[in-house]
Amino acid sequence: MPIEYSVSSGGHFIYALATYPVTRQEFVDYEVDHAISEEIKIPVLELLEIRSDALRHISKDDVLRVLKRRDEIERLPVPHRCAIVVSYGDVRAWDLAKFYEGMVMLHPRESVVVFGDVHTAKLWLGVENIHPNIKNPNSHEQ
Repeated sequence: MPIEYSVSSGGHFIYALATYPVTRQEFVDYEVDHAISEEIKIPVLELLEIRSDALRHISKDDVLRVLKRRDEIERLPVPHRCAIVVSYGDVRAWDLAKFYEGMVMLHPRESVVVFGDVHTAKLWLGVENIHPNIKNPNSHEQ
């Protein structure tokens, strides 16, 4: 599966790994799945690590579709901090992540920041000592 995620720390921390190729539907499904999951507890910290070229098939329209679908969910908005980690060489993913970051700023209970490395992202989230349990044999460390 191109986007895998695990929930830890009593339901407060989501670690997600996006590997190539993520389809439009998988991208939307990931966002909706964890938005409605009963396993996830307030406040939410999310680390989304995007491998190089994983979002090749995703457009800004898909990002807007995600935000629209999330608005349709009948669940109160929750405090949510999300760190998105993108490879420096993946210009397309950087553009999409920065676009998403800007769009989410319109939602007052969420904050999203884009990072170029996992360590800095974990420090910002305050989860540097949490080690997610996703094992993806096709992934490569950045």
